[in-house]
Amino acid sequence: MKKSQRLVTLLAGLGLVVGGVFFTGPASAGAESRPVPKHPTLVSQKSFSATSLSQTLCWTGVNDGQLITWYGAPVTASQPVVASASEGVMYGEGAGGARVYAENTTVLNSAILVRVHTGWSTPLSVCLHYVGA
Repeated sequence: MKKSQRLVTLLAGLGLVVGGVFFTGPASAGAESRPVPKHPTLVSQKSFSATSLSQTLCWTGVNDGQLITWYGAPVTASQPVVASASEGVMYGEGAGGARVYAENTTVLNSAILVRVHTGWSTPLSVCLHYVGA
């Protein structure tokens, strides 16, 4: 490669880097500029030796956005647990037309809290399926 071609390549690369510095600022003038970490940072870790959890519990009369709490669950605070929701009754889950889903699963000592959305204007029967380590 000729010296002139190397120089052109180097200057073009430098221009891209410098241009990227000038054009990657905040989207709006009033936006707060925060450093964006390149990789997630682990801030806490806890290992569990609890037995695995697999349970289905069904409720009737569940309203849209209602918080359902399973008291007496065999869990400890911050234990990893996933909850899913479906419309219906035991052995008949998913039988209806509502779009049911669970969110904001919170695990406390001997309790699991889950917010259930049904998208329905009247109360429904809902089953929650819990799986955890």
